[in-house]
Amino acid sequence: MRVRVAEHAVLYWDDGRLVWDDYLHQQQFALTEDSSRVLWWFGKWRELRSIERFDAALVPIAERLLEAGLLIAEGSDRHERQNELKNRWGVWGPPAAYYHFATRARSGSRILTAGEDKARTREKVGASPAPPPFKPTAGRPLIALRKQRPSDAGWPHPRLMDALWTRRSTRAYLDKPVALDDLAGILTAAGGIIAFRDDPEFGHNVFKASPSAGARDPIEIYLYAGNVEGGLEPAIYHFSPSAHGVTRMGDAPSPKRLVSALGGQAWLAAAPVLLIYTAMIERSQWRYEAARAYRDISLGLGHVSQTVLLTATAMGLGAVFATAVRDEELEEFIGCDHMSEIVLGVTALGHPRGSTPSIPDDTAL
Repeated sequence: MRVRVAEHAVLYWDDGRLVWDDYLHQQQFALTEDSSRVLWWFGKWRELRSIERFDAALVPIAERLLEAGLLIAEGSDRHERQNELKNRWGVWGPPAAYYHFATRARSGSRILTAGEDKARTREKVGASPAPPPFKPTAGRPLIALRKQRPSDAGWPHPRLMDALWTRRSTRAYLDKPVALDDLAGILTAAGGIIAFRDDPEFGHNVFKASPSAGARDPIEIYLYAGNVEGGLEPAIYHFSPSAHGVTRMGDAPSPKRLVSALGGQAWLAAAPVLLIYTAMIERSQWRYEAARAYRDISLGLGHVSQTVLLTATAMGLGAVFATAVRDEELEEFIGCDHMSEIVLGVTALGHPRGSTPSIPDDTAL
C-alpha cells in the first residue's frame, strides 16, 4: 500500500507545539519530532513499510498517522476527496480553501441559542466593554457635511426598482466635479447613523442603512477627493459618522502612486472620487469569537457597497466597485494599522461618460 502526506492541511506553531490543522475535516494534531520525520519521508508516494529503511521504530507512528488522516492511502476515499478538493479549489490555492473549509459549519456544530448568546454578551459587557463604534478624529479639523436624510427630489432614478434596473458598472467618467452635497448624501446613506441605542446590558448599538452582523458595523470609509465641488480640496479624508463630517488624513497622492495603489488601473485613478473601505476587526471579534465571523465582514461590505451603488445610480452618478487593489499601498495612504484595520476594496464615483458600459484594457479582472 502506497501512502503520502495529505495536502489539505496547514502547519503553525502554537505555544511551542507544531500543529497540523486538517481544514477539510476540521481536525488538529500536535506533531512530535518523530511524527514530523514520518511526514517528511512520505512527501511523495511510498510504500507504508518503506519507513523501515529510515527507522523501523517509526512504522507504528506511520500507521497511526494513516489512521488519523495525516497520511492518505493511494486510491482510498480520502485520496479521492483530496483530488476533488484540488480540482475544485486548485485555481485559488490553499489560502482560499483553508479559509472556507476551516470556517464551514458542519453538521452538529454547536450554535448558541438566542438566550445563550444574550447571557454570553451580558457577561462579556461586564468583563470587557465593546470597542468604540467609531474611530476618533484624533484632534484633526472636521469638515462638516450636511446632516440630514438625503432628499431624492430631482434625482433621475429615485425609485428603488428604477435604480436597481438602471445601475451599471461605470468605468469612464467625465472631467466634471462631484458636488459635495451629493457626496455627503452618499456617505450618509453608506455610513451615516440612523439610530443609536445604548443598552445598559449589552452596550451600544449603531444602526445604519446597511445591515451589520450584531450591529457591530466594523466598516470604515475613507475618501480620495480628486475633484469635488463645494469646499473639499484634493486629499485623503476619513468619514466620521459620529461627527458627521470628514477629517483630512493626508495629501492627495501623485497620479503615479495612486495608479499603483489601484492595481495599475489608470481608469480607476481617473475617477473624481474614490471610497476606500476598511474594517476594524475588533468590533466583530468582540461580538463573535468564531473564525466564521470573518465572513460577516465581507457580507457587510457587500451591503454597504450595494447601498453606495444604488444611491449613486439614483442620483445620476456612475459607480463601480473594485477589489484588485494593492492593500499595502492603500494602507499607507490612509494611515491604518493593517493588523487591526484591514483594507477591503474601493468604489469609484463620478459622472458617467457615455451610456454604454465598457471595460478598459487595464482593468484588473
